[in-house]
Amino acid sequence: MKKTLLILTIIVGLIAFAHNKSHAQATADELMEGFFTIFDEDVNQAIDYLFATNRLIDSKQEGIKAIKERLELSRKLLGNYYGWEIVSIYHAGDSYAKYIYSLKYERQPVKFEIVLYKPENVWKVQNVNFQDDLETEFRLRNN
Repeated sequence: MKKTLLILTIIVGLIAFAHNKSHAQATADELMEGFFTIFDEDVNQAIDYLFATNRLIDSKQEGIKAIKERLELSRKLLGNYYGWEIVSIYHAGDSYAKYIYSLKYERQPVKFEIVLYKPENVWKVQNVNFQDDLETEFRLRNN
């Protein structure tokens, strides 16, 4: 009986460790690359992946559900989705970063912002926001 309990404890520990490591990207860039790899196939799974990085955010809260619904609605209203591109990356020290992306839809781009925080050695999501006003990100290009 003790041996069975020990084996079960080890298995549960390994599963928990593997789950935490699946989101423990070495860099914020790797976390975002993983997010968009999933996003290109399944928006809802990508949002779940992103918010799973922060155990302090309840994945069942209304705000996350609203983000998923708004992104799905964007896909329906704005036509075909053609991918994404990085617009800007802002850093506040080594542990706080804001990534701004353009989600490329047939009708128009959508501005997608993700704020990440690394209190110790693992990046986690702090905030996600998106809107159809990408014009605030225009800047002069010197060619």
